[in-house]
Amino acid sequence: MPDSEKVNILIVDDKANNIFAIEEALSKTGRNFFSATNGKEALRIVLNTDIDLIILDVQMPDMDGFEVAQILKSNKRTKDIPIIFASAEKKDQKFMLQGLEEGAIDYLYKPLDQKITEAKVSVLLHLHLRKKELVRKNFELEKYALLINNSADLICIINNETFRFEEVNNAVSTLLGYTTEEIKGTSVLLYLAEEDRLRVQQLSEEHKENFSFETRIYSNEGAIKWLNWNIVNKNGLWFANARDITQQKKSDEEIKQLNNDLSKNIMQLELINKDLESFSYFVSHDLKAPLRRINSFVEIIQDHHALADDELKRLFGVIHKNASRMGILVDDLLDFSRLGRTELIKAPVNFNELVSHVLKDLEDAGRSNESISVASLKSTDGDKVLLYQVFMNLVSNAIKYSSKKAKPEIEIGFSENSEEYIYYVKDNGTGFSMEEAHKLFEPFQRLHSKDEFEGTGVGLAIVHRIVQKHNGRLWAEGEEDKGATFYFSLPKPTIQKE
Repeated sequence: MPDSEKVNILIVDDKANNIFAIEEALSKTGRNFFSATNGKEALRIVLNTDIDLIILDVQMPDMDGFEVAQILKSNKRTKDIPIIFASAEKKDQKFMLQGLEEGAIDYLYKPLDQKITEAKVSVLLHLHLRKKELVRKNFELEKYALLINNSADLICIINNETFRFEEVNNAVSTLLGYTTEEIKGTSVLLYLAEEDRLRVQQLSEEHKENFSFETRIYSNEGAIKWLNWNIVNKNGLWFANARDITQQKKSDEEIKQLNNDLSKNIMQLELINKDLESFSYFVSHDLKAPLRRINSFVEIIQDHHALADDELKRLFGVIHKNASRMGILVDDLLDFSRLGRTELIKAPVNFNELVSHVLKDLEDAGRSNESISVASLKSTDGDKVLLYQVFMNLVSNAIKYSSKKAKPEIEIGFSENSEEYIYYVKDNGTGFSMEEAHKLFEPFQRLHSKDEFEGTGVGLAIVHRIVQKHNGRLWAEGEEDKGATFYFSLPKPTIQKE
């Protein structure tokens, strides 16, 4: 018995000098001694301590050794502890037989022979400890067996020369539909797809200690499944773990197909973009050029030729007005189409300065309004040029739609929440019905006729696209003849850590 392997010996005797004598006789490195002078105390110690051997006196008051042995052997936890009876009075053969019937390993007479007692104790301790070790190992094996058989993966041992299954866990039934009895002793090659058999045979010839591979394998129902194998090659055997990756393979194929479709769609989009660029070039040059000529010739006729006919003057005015409107529409269309291809140039934007520039440019263009009030606006990151266009379009709309009011009022304001800054432009103009609010940001959708208010119906669509490119939101609230408020939000700036 190794020195590091401690054993606990309980000596039960109603005489203290007997306990002392036995301890002295059996004292040895690696042995711990416990003692009790009566049966109840002995039972208490056994129930609270891991005892490896009991030397039990037969003749004791209240509860003799036989009664103690009966109680110990009836308890599941203590029934396997070896017991040696020691008696000075009850030396008849019938008492020895009774002791053995009660489950004792041996029955010794007092006074104890030191050498014989030591020899018997050593043998019993050795056997008991080996039995405990076997029980422990058996318990560990049972745990591993449960773990292996409850695994969803196929766990098996394969002979790397014959490719026969030596052992296989219960997962083979779930994965392939075979019982362990059906598949043990058969070759794994029988179940593999034909194109994978040669590769597995080649792997066997490489004699690697650890390797992995994937195979297609037929189930009992004839369905093909994909397995990912991880192999440890030792002593002519493959200790294998195989995981079902059929669903993963299907997903990979779906992703591959989606990527192929995406590549095709991207190519189609690139062709469409080229067509759009060609169209934009055509609109910008070939369509605007004749419009400019029409306007120029109308202006020449009006400026250098006297037109006495009022109807003729009116008709030329209509031509000029519609050509100008067509030019504005072309410009708006070009702006709208360019936005989809424009990359954001983000930088910190001072919104107070930005709005000041917008109002100054409107004033220079003769569209100023003294009733515009501006709150303090917090700054965030964005594309300054595009955000200028947002405020220009919203404020221009507010001026236009409140122009028929006796006292136009326009407010540029600000609020915030935990994640975003919210800017708004509010007016007391003609407003709109909330039932039609969904049309506001669609290109060419107008809630008012051209005779009431000029415009192409593209301005708010441009605002919507710019705000979306900034990962913001755009919405509006209004009431007919009571004004409107247009809101847009932008993400708060990211705090840079030093």
